Amino acid sequence: MKKFEDGVRTIRELVQGKAIKVPTGNVGISLNLRPTPIYVSAEGPKGLQLAGRSADGVILGAGFDLGVYEWAKQKIRDGAVEARRKQREIGIIAAGMLCVRDDGNEARKIVRNRIANRAHHNFRFTFETVPPEELPRVKKFMDGFDVMKPMEERVDPDLVNDYLVHRFAIAGDPNECIERIEELRTAGVEHLMLTPARKVYSETVEEFAAKVMPHFKKKF
Repeated sequence: MKKFEDGVRTIRELVQGKAIKVPTGNVGISLNLRPTPIYVSAEGPKGLQLAGRSADGVILGAGFDLGVYEWAKQKIRDGAVEARRKQREIGIIAAGMLCVRDDGNEARKIVRNRIANRAHHNFRFTFETVPPEELPRVKKFMDGFDVMKPMEERVDPDLVNDYLVHRFAIAGDPNECIERIEELRTAGVEHLMLTPARKVYSETVEEFAAKVMPHFKKKF
């Protein structure tokens, strides 16, 4: 983690047009455009604190749960305080899966296998973001996950419960997706990184563009 953080700082200084010291002298790069912000993809507490100390922003892979979002903001804030930075200087992009279908239940069924890998990756770091009432089922999911199998076969889909779907995906009919995004926006989430389910990638992009995005174009 220390070496990674040093690397983030080095890259950030270079893309800001600053020179860095190396054994042979100072090295820099010429910039014809404005400086490029450096984002760290993070989920666990140490990674989030690292980003707060050293990056311009975070791609938050911990899902769309508002309680988790506030938890992550606090971890980022802790890192920022360590580095004597202001949290508002650090952007956050909430990341997760997307599936839009006319049948919302079908959309949630489609994403179950795909979000299993995201959920497993998150809970390798910590269970502290899991509500107590959900913890037994999340641990059962983790125990049933086999990383040696092909991606779509690593866990029984029945172990990917409604809590995991809601946390790691925006999935449903167009109105359900609009409501979910509005909920996030109201809570202060300004940027989303949405990954369409591979099984229905093109259809999801088309449905999102035709039936979800126009709602927000009208408002903004």
